Amino acid sequence: MSKLLLIGFSFGYLALLFGVAYAAERRSAARRSLVSNPYVYALSMAVYCTAWTYYGSVGRAAHFGLEFVGIYLGPTLLAPAWWLVLRKIIRICRTQRLTSIADFISARYGKSAALGALATVVCVLGVIPYISLQIKAIATSFEVMAGEADMGGLDDNTALITTGMLAFFTIIFGVRSVEATERHEGMVLAVALESLVKLVAFLAAGLLVTYGLFDGFADVFDRAAAVPALQKLFTLHTTGIGGAQWLTLLLLGMAAVLLLPRQFQVSVVENVNEDHLRKAMWLFPLYLIIINVFVLPIAFGGVLRYGSQLDADTFVLALPLGAGHRWLALLVYLGGLSAASSMIIVETIALSVMMSNHLLMPLLVRMPAARGESARWFAYLGQVALQSRRLAVVLVLLLAYGYYATVGHLLSLVNIGLVSFAAVAQFVPVVLGGLYWKGGTSQGATAGILGGFAVWFFTLVLPTMIAPGLLPASIMDHGLFGVGVLRPFALFGLTGLDYLSHALFWSWFCNVGLYVGVSVLGRVPTGLELRQAEEFVDAFRPRPAASAEWRGAAPVLSVRALLRGFLGKKRTVQALQAFATRFPDALPPEPIAPADADPRLLAYAEKLLAGSIGPASARLLLSSAMG
Repeated sequence: MSKLLLIGFSFGYLALLFGVAYAAERRSAARRSLVSNPYVYALSMAVYCTAWTYYGSVGRAAHFGLEFVGIYLGPTLLAPAWWLVLRKIIRICRTQRLTSIADFISARYGKSAALGALATVVCVLGVIPYISLQIKAIATSFEVMAGEADMGGLDDNTALITTGMLAFFTIIFGVRSVEATERHEGMVLAVALESLVKLVAFLAAGLLVTYGLFDGFADVFDRAAAVPALQKLFTLHTTGIGGAQWLTLLLLGMAAVLLLPRQFQVSVVENVNEDHLRKAMWLFPLYLIIINVFVLPIAFGGVLRYGSQLDADTFVLALPLGAGHRWLALLVYLGGLSAASSMIIVETIALSVMMSNHLLMPLLVRMPAARGESARWFAYLGQVALQSRRLAVVLVLLLAYGYYATVGHLLSLVNIGLVSFAAVAQFVPVVLGGLYWKGGTSQGATAGILGGFAVWFFTLVLPTMIAPGLLPASIMDHGLFGVGVLRPFALFGLTGLDYLSHALFWSWFCNVGLYVGVSVLGRVPTGLELRQAEEFVDAFRPRPAASAEWRGAAPVLSVRALLRGFLGKKRTVQALQAFATRFPDALPPEPIAPADADPRLLAYAEKLLAGSIGPASARLLLSSAMG
């Protein structure tokens, strides 16, 4: 197909998504929400199925058979526990007005600004390779459709144009307001629609291969069984996949569906009703099962038709094109565009909020101008927060493109994805510990994440820098600095595990050990850490309004000015009216300038600000405003 035709369909499809998102926003403004629906919620969670699922699973199945199932079986096994774990996270985030996984970790451990910044850095460095995977998938599929693919050699201009186009749509979709807790109903509906498109497109490709090019599942598997290289893919044992590797894939899938920034965004921040989880607990696993039904037939069909002539990641497109079904191939291409673009949009929105709230705002609120009653400064900070998120979207996508251009184009889609999954898995100890153990401290959480992240980088990221010549190959055989026990795939002499299981074992070993050890043996937790621990662990118990932690004096007018700077005049009036209805004695109708704010109002204002700039920055800013 001509490039102009493909570009036209690509832009037309994204314009359709924009129209859907715009319509959803209009309905939301009229209080007729389209996303307050358990089916839309469950479909939005299917953003878990990215280009990795769409293209990479086929490529993985063509080389390792059933191994790809582990990444989807993990979330399926975890789904019944969502009512205990995910519902608790949703309840906490709604009560505390938290908008990201970094907010959650920071708030749990004493609203620590340093811990929030660390969690953000880990997310950005861990997820950027995953975003580059989506850019690679879009660029590859475009080149395949245009008939210019050269065994994976891609036109970098295609990838760069893709990056710029997605940055534009991401900013329009989700970075409109400084209040991050404001739900992005348009984005959610667009993502749900994309989930349907990629499912229908992938099933169409699977039906063509299974019943068009072959005579059904039995015929595909019979022909594959006659090829020795494919016959060994029928069982896990013959592919050399051991129990440790299978368990690792299950654990990574469980961690990813809960803690990836995009999954946290759609399943927690965008959740409208906790009861929607009841439907998602069975509908989301069903989606995972259906979209993977035709993975093996497409993989085996591609190998039977093309052998090793083509990259197995491109079989989904190559088979319809090779059979002369160009328009079906175009539908499949749009399905791949859906899988990749939905991930990029949601992921970059989540990362941009984290970068603004935890890297930039803690620095700005510490400036001397943040002290006192400067309404102009507060309004300026609100605009800085909004513009910084837009710049963060561009920065994240440029970093992802840079990774793709230097390293990512040399790696398979699934390998890149597994590296990112292992990165967010470093949050598992501090998140689960924070939910169920009151003894965890900010020092322990910081030590655990730092230790686990360092091991992750050494065992998984550092080896990928050897192929492009960024590091010497001797590190793999002789260890870092020639120290034998510092080999990335045999750290401290541990052998016999695949590289992924080896990395997860050592990273979690360091992570859990440091988290528990430092929490138990380190300093006594502060009063704020203890209060936050109680609020998180006992989230389902009714608690009085938090006011004991605010003892200083701040004029009511100063608090109003602070809120107006970030929420706007209309939203501030609505919020204060709601507060006055609940606590009529805490907010006089027209306060005079010297009137000091009630501690309950300060606690309420802190939570409102946390939805805009994060819990750590909100506390710092309110403390500074109080002097």
